[in-house]
Amino acid sequence: MKKLIFAALMAVAVLCVAGCDRVEPGNVGIKVNKLGDDKGVGEVVGVGRYWTGWNTEIYIFPTFKQMKTYEDAFNFQMSDGTTIGYHIGVAYRVDPTKVTTVFQTYRKGVDDITDTDLRQKIADSLNRLASRMSTDKFIDGGKADLLTAALSEIQQEMGPIGIQVISLSWVGKPVTANQKTLQREQEVKQREAEANMLRAEADGQADAKMKLAKAEAESIKIRGDALRQNPEVMQLEAINKWNGTLPQYMTSGTSTPFIQVK
Repeated sequence: MKKLIFAALMAVAVLCVAGCDRVEPGNVGIKVNKLGDDKGVGEVVGVGRYWTGWNTEIYIFPTFKQMKTYEDAFNFQMSDGTTIGYHIGVAYRVDPTKVTTVFQTYRKGVDDITDTDLRQKIADSLNRLASRMSTDKFIDGGKADLLTAALSEIQQEMGPIGIQVISLSWVGKPVTANQKTLQREQEVKQREAEANMLRAEADGQADAKMKLAKAEAESIKIRGDALRQNPEVMQLEAINKWNGTLPQYMTSGTSTPFIQVK
């Protein structure tokens, strides 16, 4: 009899453990009834362990920043018909005060929302916005603008529901692009390389001129200091340069080179 009672207690204990879900720190749970008159109505629960049994289920929503990089690339078409594909990463969090709204809107957990609903909204925004942008614009600086505009659209749509999308980012290089896109990227890289070479050459010429000017200024300074300290050198140079001809007209008190007229 004791063995039967012990076995029964063990079975109950196992069922109790098996029928419990735990909400870890940094998460909020919503307890959902699967049967009865209040089917589907969620009760928000905090950190702890909760009995669920057969009638209830707890969906866990992390309230700290989540990062997700989609394995499948997003393909979108530019206004001139170019198709471009990129892997995209997203950062988001769930507003703990709107967990009930999130569940009532999507009726699924956060992972499913990220993999399906959020992904679809990113794809829709990229397709819609890319159709208004040319390939040239995308390559020449519009790449960041496209992602910023898509982020703004998604934030406005999902923020009020309780999914706070923090950022979107391009991951890696394009995985699909037609020949025109590749050609344009090569042209842009070539122009950048040429511009860098011209800047380097100009910097080199400017540096050389600056060094030459400094050298000339230093030479003049050294020569001037030497002449001031040795005035006889100036007189010697004047003698060496004199052709021996005296001025034809001289007034009283006028000095002649190297000869004092008395």
